[in-house]
Amino acid sequence: MDGSISNCYDYSSCNRHNMDKSIIFSCVIPSSAKDFRSQNLKDLIASIKAQDFPQDQIEILVITEGDSEQAKGIGIKRAKGEICAMFCADNKLMDKRDFGAVAFLFNLHGQKLTGIYSKQYRYVKDDNSLNRYFSLIGNNDPIAFYLNKCDRKPYYDGVDQPIAWEMIDFYASNPPSLGDNGFYIRRPFIMESSLDNYYPMDACLDMIKKGHSAFLRTGDLSIWHRTSDNLISFLIKRYKYARDLYSDRKDRRWRIIDTTSDKWRLAYFVLATLTVIQPLSISIRGFSKIKDLAWFWHWPVCFGFLVTYTLLAIRNLFKHGRLFQCAPLQPA
Repeated sequence: MDGSISNCYDYSSCNRHNMDKSIIFSCVIPSSAKDFRSQNLKDLIASIKAQDFPQDQIEILVITEGDSEQAKGIGIKRAKGEICAMFCADNKLMDKRDFGAVAFLFNLHGQKLTGIYSKQYRYVKDDNSLNRYFSLIGNNDPIAFYLNKCDRKPYYDGVDQPIAWEMIDFYASNPPSLGDNGFYIRRPFIMESSLDNYYPMDACLDMIKKGHSAFLRTGDLSIWHRTSDNLISFLIKRYKYARDLYSDRKDRRWRIIDTTSDKWRLAYFVLATLTVIQPLSISIRGFSKIKDLAWFWHWPVCFGFLVTYTLLAIRNLFKHGRLFQCAPLQPA
C-alpha cells in the first residue's frame, strides 16, 4: 500500500478528538492508493453513512499504512468502538438496517457472542457475470469451496428453507475463512489476537483458542463484494496475494491445507476440475435454483485457480522446499 497518502483517514461524523465510549461501530477499511481514489470506496463510505443508525456512534477509518492485512491490524488498534466492522474497499452495504441488526444481535446474545457475518454475499442482477458468479457461489477461491472452508454459503444451499440466523461454535472444529468483507467482531476479543501479525483467519483462530468461539451467521445482512470483472487479472492478483500473504509469511497460524482430510479434498478438487463433470454439475445445480448463466463460470474459475496455484506450488517447492505454507505455524 502507499503510505505516502496518509496513515489514516477518519470519515466519522464525529470529531475524532472528542470520541468517547458512545462509539459503537468502528469501520476498518484498508486502502491502497488506487482504492483510495476509486468509486468503490466512495460507494462503501456512502453506504455506511446511509445506515439507519446514529452516525455519531460510527467511526470510519480508512487505513493506507502498510499492506492490506497490516492496515487492518493498525485500524483495529486505533478503533474506539465496541464493534469492529471489517470491510474491504470493494464492499458495499446494500441495506441501511444492517448496523441496527448487528447491534441488536450482539445485545441479544451478550458477551458469549464473538462475531457476526452474513450467510451469503448480495447477488446483484445488473452486476457483471463474473461478480455475479462469485456472489452466487459464496466465495472467490474454489480451493476454499472444495475444502469446505468458506464462511459464506452458495445460493443453492438452503434457498428453499431460509434461516434468519444460526449460531456456530468453532471451538472443536477447524474454522472457515472468517474475518473479512462485512465481518463484525467485538473489539475487546480481537484485541487479544496477534494484531502485529494480523490476518483475518489467523485473528479468528487466535480468539477461538482463547475461548471466544461463538459466531453468528445471518441471512439478514446484505454485503455486496465486487470482486472482479476480469478473470485473468483476478488470477494474477490472487497469485500475488497468496504468494505474499500466505506462502512467504512465517507468522501464519491458520492453514487452508492442514489435515489429511484437507489433502484428500484438494486431490478431489484437482480430479474434479480435470474431468469437468463435477464442476458442471455444481453449475447446473445452482442454475436450477437461480436462472443465471453466471453459474457456468464455475469450471473456468476452477481451472484458472488450478493453473495459478500449481505455478505457485512449484515456485514454493523451489524457494521453500515445500508446496504450501513456507514455515511451521507459530504460537498465537
